Amino acid sequence: MGILRRRKVQFVVPVIIISAIAAALAFGLPAVYRSAATILVEAQEIPHELVQSTVTSYAAERIQVISQRIMTRTNLSEIVERFDLFPQERAEGKNDDIIQKMRENINVRMVSADVVDPRSGRSGQATIAFELSFDSVKPESARDVASELASLYLSENQKLRTEKAETTSVFLAEEADRLRKQIADYEEKLASFKEKNVGRLPELMQMNLDLMNRTDREREDTERQVAMLQERKAYLESQLAQIEPNTGTSPAAKLRDLRAEYLTAAAQYSKDHPRIGRLRREIEALEKQTGFVDESRLIADQVLAVRAELSSAREKYSADHPTVARLEKQLASLESSLKASASANGVLTAIPPDNPAYISIQTQLEAANLSIRSEIEKRVRVKEKLAEYESRLVQIPRVEQEYLLLKRDYESAVGKFSDIKQKLLQAEIAEQLEKESKGERFSLIDPPQLPDKPIKPNRLGIFLLGMLLSLGGGLGMATFAEYTDKTIHGVRSIVSVLTSPPLAIIPRFTAPSSVGGSRRIPWVIVGLSVLTVLLIAALLYSMMMTSVDTRIGSE
Repeated sequence: MGILRRRKVQFVVPVIIISAIAAALAFGLPAVYRSAATILVEAQEIPHELVQSTVTSYAAERIQVISQRIMTRTNLSEIVERFDLFPQERAEGKNDDIIQKMRENINVRMVSADVVDPRSGRSGQATIAFELSFDSVKPESARDVASELASLYLSENQKLRTEKAETTSVFLAEEADRLRKQIADYEEKLASFKEKNVGRLPELMQMNLDLMNRTDREREDTERQVAMLQERKAYLESQLAQIEPNTGTSPAAKLRDLRAEYLTAAAQYSKDHPRIGRLRREIEALEKQTGFVDESRLIADQVLAVRAELSSAREKYSADHPTVARLEKQLASLESSLKASASANGVLTAIPPDNPAYISIQTQLEAANLSIRSEIEKRVRVKEKLAEYESRLVQIPRVEQEYLLLKRDYESAVGKFSDIKQKLLQAEIAEQLEKESKGERFSLIDPPQLPDKPIKPNRLGIFLLGMLLSLGGGLGMATFAEYTDKTIHGVRSIVSVLTSPPLAIIPRFTAPSSVGGSRRIPWVIVGLSVLTVLLIAALLYSMMMTSVDTRIGSE
């Protein structure tokens, strides 16, 4: 109490100053009004089991995305211009400060609840609604801007969900087109591969085996048939050799005999021999009669002529004479030709047989020869086919490897295409769901209202806090002045300094003039306090009148 009596000035002055500042802040700050809209996050109307939405983001995440898209400089500047906000800052051109204040005055508060996911059965926190508010010094501005923001959030949510659904549909459609082209390319490759490897495809392996076995059996049958026909040919040739081609009384038989006799005579006599002449005349007569001319007789005539010339040359020249050597060489050549003609064609080659038995066997022999040639050609073709089938079977494993690779890629592309087509159908249904607002959507359940009282500042709280701070400041100032003052006051101070009590205490005598001066100090303090209270009351009255005028103007 002694300290308070000594330091009453240091205590009262901070109390008055801090109280005045607190009162000025409490009742001098402008009122801020808040208007809020509550938007409900409604679930999809159609069950997820029937139609699944392609928008899979959570509501809280989508709200944050929408907030970033709405709170752009362009949108906020448009709102400021439309509702005539921050006129002083706009006049000063402080655009950055305006945008910053707008973002600070817009508040989004999530409303969450414990829910159970019907698909997974797990419980967790989910955003079921959110509150969108705007703070302004004018209640009308707070309400109008909050209403505009709520409309922007609703429309932007619908736009965002529709865009995501359309983006999903477009992506799946493009992917389906790409897979369709890829499938067409694989089909073309498979067709080219099959055309290139005809008969060597894996699925034809069993057919190739069957064909090869059948061809091998056909080859064996052909081999047996050729052997049988060759045996028949040998038999017919032996039968034909035992039968005369011509009968003994026919002109052809006589012609045959004469030719044989002529060849024998030509080897023994000269060409001028009477027998040779007779045989030649008879042969020419029969050839005219039968119409068959034998070339071997002409060769025989040349042999006779050359032989006669050689005999004449030997009589004239020696054995080493060139003419003799030439004629000997020519004779040897003609005799060789005559033997070859006789051995190759027979005596009566040019004469057709007339013996019926000979003709029958000869016909059978010709048929056998034709059959043998046909079977041999068939055997060659069968062997070629057999080699081809064996080659196919050898090449099938390598062809199968390439074929399976192409087929696997083709089937994979077809599977992806089928999956993408199914997803595309679901995405198109989901897109229609979003366009008709049947999916998850935002609903305005509590529109912004005109606020009837400000949300800040808390004038009473500020004033009371200021009063507490003023008392604390006064006590702190008095305590600081006391502990920094080295003057001795009272008996305790003397005892603490001298460590012994004083012998006597002399009271303080104050002059009349000093008493008047000391009495004036409390009155000064009282006057200052009264003046402060009057100032505070005037300020409160002014603010109350301003608030009333504002409310009357808004109404």
